[in-house]
Amino acid sequence: MPRWMYFLLLALPATFIAEALHASPVAVFLLAALALIPLAGLIGLATEALAERLSYTLGGLLNATFGNAAELIIGITALSAGLTQVVLASITGSIIGNVLLVLGMSMFAGGVRHGAQLFSKANAGHYAAMMAIAVVGMALPSLIALVGEGTGPNPALVRGLALHELSLAVGVLLLVSYCAYVGFSVFGLGAKGGQVAKDPAGPLTPLEEVTVAEEGDTGMLVEGARGDTQVADKTAAQGAREEKGALGRLEALWHRSPALPVVTLGLVTALTAIVSEALVGAIEPVAEQVGLNPFFIGLIILPIIGNAAEHSSAVTFALRNRMEVSMAITAGSSIQVALLVTPVLVLISWLVGHPLDLLFAPFELAILALVTGIFALVSLDGESTWIEGMQLCVFYLIVALCLFFVPA
Repeated sequence: MPRWMYFLLLALPATFIAEALHASPVAVFLLAALALIPLAGLIGLATEALAERLSYTLGGLLNATFGNAAELIIGITALSAGLTQVVLASITGSIIGNVLLVLGMSMFAGGVRHGAQLFSKANAGHYAAMMAIAVVGMALPSLIALVGEGTGPNPALVRGLALHELSLAVGVLLLVSYCAYVGFSVFGLGAKGGQVAKDPAGPLTPLEEVTVAEEGDTGMLVEGARGDTQVADKTAAQGAREEKGALGRLEALWHRSPALPVVTLGLVTALTAIVSEALVGAIEPVAEQVGLNPFFIGLIILPIIGNAAEHSSAVTFALRNRMEVSMAITAGSSIQVALLVTPVLVLISWLVGHPLDLLFAPFELAILALVTGIFALVSLDGESTWIEGMQLCVFYLIVALCLFFVPA
């Protein structure tokens, strides 16, 4: 985990103090947002430390499960508060943020330092196809509702089924699809007898992307293909940790001790839930006080907070001329949001008493379709440049500006 994230942990006690003193909702929101960034990074760090001690398949499954843990916790907390539209916006924001902002920043940073960067066309095609299928499956209930009414979303009956029941059914099917995805990517089921030929560039597989790069400063990298993976440069990674002083030695201890990562994961998850409650509780007061639309907070701000550690790793690997790893992180995280985070939130929403229907706004559907197509256009040639990265970032800023000026 980058060193600067450790210093953000100071925002954790500051958040609790601000809440106890009944400080301004804006102050509580900002402090909670800053505190969640390192907490998300620590979840990834502890998860990776556990994964190193397991077999590749179990480690990959663990990484896949906890890849978006912080974002999932924030979503569950928002659902408990009844902010279903904010949750839907954060789902959309995570996907477009990964494809436009994170991939754009990675391409720009890597392109400026190394010029044109190459990555596997085959893997890029796999990511693009999986992303398109995942996004379409997630968005279909909204499309059916829109077509059924003709003039706008209709939360009534859709071909004899209530929309919330349809959302539950789609959520279950998305989870089934995710299980198949895990079986293929992690366990190698049906992939040429469980083996896939390595790419000369050594790209990560679609599920390795999720959290293997969570500690972007250590040099730790899992290379290879489904079912045939090796940990590269462990000695160099350990040396890098030692060079970082006390923080590096603490990270090294996490990777040596089997109990400490488990304790850390449990403690950080609990703290993430507490801080997420403070953050979500301040959303509506902040929106009213500052004049922001809660939709903007959900689509732009929350995804950046929940995925900050992941974003840092993607840019770090691009700067190291490992653009294929950055591609895997951004595409894989988007796929996981659509196939795992979204259906889990839909199912959990019934337990918290605020059913989450897959009824996205027309703007969200349009931007999801555009982003999915843009990802295919910039990735299928197997080459990235700084100008492509800049254009992706500009597109993201245009989206953010449009939403910023939407009245609250």
